[in-house]
Amino acid sequence: MSTEHRDRLLEGIGWKARGDRVPEFPNPRPFFPRLKHSIKLIPLFVRVALHTFVEWWNGREAFIDIFNVFRHFTFTGVPLGGIGSGSIGTDFRGGFNRFSIIPGIKEQTDTQKCNQFIASVHSKKTFELIYQSILSCAEFPSTVLPKWDSTIPAEDVRYRGLFPRAWQEFRLGSSGITVVIEHLSPVIPNDYSDSSLPLANFDFHVFNDSPEEVEVSITMAFRNGTGNRKWNDEHLCTSQKVQKETQVVRTLSHTVKGMPVTYAIGTEEKNGAKVTTCLFDPNGTGGRLWSDLEAYGHLSSYDNLPPKPKELGIAVCSSFFVPPDGSHTTQFSLSWYMPEVHFGTAERFYNRRYCRFFNGPDADEVAAAICRHGLQNIEKWQEAIEKWQNPIITNQKLPEWYRSAIFNELYYIVDGSTVWFEYDPDWRTEENLISEQTEKQFREYGRFGYMESWEYFMLNTYDVHFYSSWAILKNWPEIEMSMQLDFADQVDRIDNGTATSLADGDQMLIKSYDRIPHDMGHPMADPWLHTNAYILHDTGSWKDLNLKFVISCYRDYKMIAKDREDKDQLLEFFLGKCTKIVEDALESWDKDKDGMIENDGFADQTYDVWKMTGTSAYCGSLWLAALTCYIEMLKQAGSPSKHYEGKLLNAYDAYTTKLWNGRFFKFDELPDNSKIVMADQLCGFWALTAMDEPVQVSEEKMKLALETIFKYNVQMYNDGKCGAVNGFLTSERVDGSSIQSEEVWAGITYALSAMMIEKNMDEMAFKTSEGLFESIWNRFPLQYQTPEAITSDGMYRALGYMRPLSIWAIQHALDRRHKK
Repeated sequence: MSTEHRDRLLEGIGWKARGDRVPEFPNPRPFFPRLKHSIKLIPLFVRVALHTFVEWWNGREAFIDIFNVFRHFTFTGVPLGGIGSGSIGTDFRGGFNRFSIIPGIKEQTDTQKCNQFIASVHSKKTFELIYQSILSCAEFPSTVLPKWDSTIPAEDVRYRGLFPRAWQEFRLGSSGITVVIEHLSPVIPNDYSDSSLPLANFDFHVFNDSPEEVEVSITMAFRNGTGNRKWNDEHLCTSQKVQKETQVVRTLSHTVKGMPVTYAIGTEEKNGAKVTTCLFDPNGTGGRLWSDLEAYGHLSSYDNLPPKPKELGIAVCSSFFVPPDGSHTTQFSLSWYMPEVHFGTAERFYNRRYCRFFNGPDADEVAAAICRHGLQNIEKWQEAIEKWQNPIITNQKLPEWYRSAIFNELYYIVDGSTVWFEYDPDWRTEENLISEQTEKQFREYGRFGYMESWEYFMLNTYDVHFYSSWAILKNWPEIEMSMQLDFADQVDRIDNGTATSLADGDQMLIKSYDRIPHDMGHPMADPWLHTNAYILHDTGSWKDLNLKFVISCYRDYKMIAKDREDKDQLLEFFLGKCTKIVEDALESWDKDKDGMIENDGFADQTYDVWKMTGTSAYCGSLWLAALTCYIEMLKQAGSPSKHYEGKLLNAYDAYTTKLWNGRFFKFDELPDNSKIVMADQLCGFWALTAMDEPVQVSEEKMKLALETIFKYNVQMYNDGKCGAVNGFLTSERVDGSSIQSEEVWAGITYALSAMMIEKNMDEMAFKTSEGLFESIWNRFPLQYQTPEAITSDGMYRALGYMRPLSIWAIQHALDRRHKK
């Protein structure tokens, strides 16, 4: 590989940093309400605090723990792993951290010194040690493995991330040796097998710019556990060396939270490389391993380990010669085989999706097989990822930031505490409403779940998934279909259990008939068996959940199922569910019988502390979209639709009469709210436009509304450097009526930009989202942990959030235009 190509690896499209990076605002802070809002929230705070205490007392955790807020990690890099297999975080300075292999849980652990790459360089002629160091510029406690006392100067480390790949460059002092590591996880669109693997590959390129031939040794070390002290010594550790032909794998079997897991490190003896392995004590000095590499350039001695260790480290070393002014490549793979898992209450066990492809009674052999599969397919995966990404990243007409953002924001599909399970026939015994249609889908494509946020303990939050689903629809449409069918089965489900609404203290049913659940449950309990972990409000009264379901039913039918053999059965199935929802909405929510639904004067939608009264721009547009989609489904099925078409005409008339003011759609019917410009006011019209369905509001009105949003919510908010604030007043100040009106929601900003693209307002669209991306990823150190909300002064809320995946709606809009 030439020096020119080496530089391209680090200088291409992607998120880039040097080891000593200091962002413009290095210390953003977690959310805390202003005094004005705090006073109003005192009753809510008391109820939430009491609920949290009761959950703690009973050994559980609140669905949102306000006393244990996640804090950002300044040095976060591209996460590792396939979809739903558990992920392992990385440090862009070098190292591993923040494991998420426990279903639904993201562990905030520091970068682990034990889990590292080590480089050793010797002169071939004299075998004198030229250089030896951990491949990291991170700071580690001196008490941990104290003999591993050498790190790389921060200015000699460069990083580029473009999910699911990343490149790290380490210059090894004055040795003339440069090491470039490509991290790669097999996350590939429309791939439902390899994309599920608990695996990461590391492709090493070692460059020798010196006039002397050298022997270079690259060692990968890893310890048991996740960096969380709870699991460090919970079970006996065992290790095996598994060799098949030239491929050598070292395994490490143990448990994490009582669930068996086997780590494995693999590499290959090829191109003259010599492979050695060893075990070491992660609590020791690390002296034997370090001195072996220092003296011999390979591993030979084992620490004096107890016969049945509860803590254990494994290491694999590849040693090879690099000629002067030459290069050498070698690959490592890391797998974490954890096939059978459970959630908090362990009411039932689940098999990971990859068990369909890799499974067996000998965990060491299976983990080694996954490693070998990675080593054998790294070039194939590189080509597949480049084929997917190149049309976008080489398109000079697109802004550079966007070509990075569209892939890097996809990190959450792996790192969103994501689970992907194989179907178990026993589910229908416990969930008797699983339909034949859903069972058929599950059998082929499995069941999928991801968390609303790392710190919001709710799986598959539906009102948020409405936005983020575009990333899944565009890249793994059959996963989206599995999720939509899963929610369809919930329409008829009833849970007569009660809870106290934290917002108002009233008693409410957990799950009402004909209502879509807010979420599929708490990972500390058992999702799917116990839905609706969210109890801030009675979401059975929410106006957007059911409407988003109807819209998504038609969208997924039209965009995924239209060419399937069972499309007619799917349409009939969705139509049956949607009929109940539409009829109930007309009966229960259209108070004045004008065809348009009304909000009930509380926060009865995804903006759950922002009250809407009467007809609202947000829920009203969703109702118009849902009714349009329902009518289209009726027509596709050959059923009468005239009655609903009349309702739709009346609803449009009521909506525009009540809310259109000549420049934008008013927030709701309250006179006090007439000056609020809401960034998300066109949400339903965006959904219809993205599906190429008609909107019975003029193009002029929609473009005027978008221009107004851009003027107030974007340009007047921090000079357009932070995205679109949710609410802005025509009196030219932020709407301070609620916490959420003052925030910028990343997912909403991306969705708004997508609508602008649909209306050929590209410059405005990209400026809107550029400010957001630049703030989160560059001005603030929030890369690969995009929060739900930020403010211009660097306050964030809900780190690691699903809604920003809506950026793929922008790409959908661009793709639609290209096809036209």
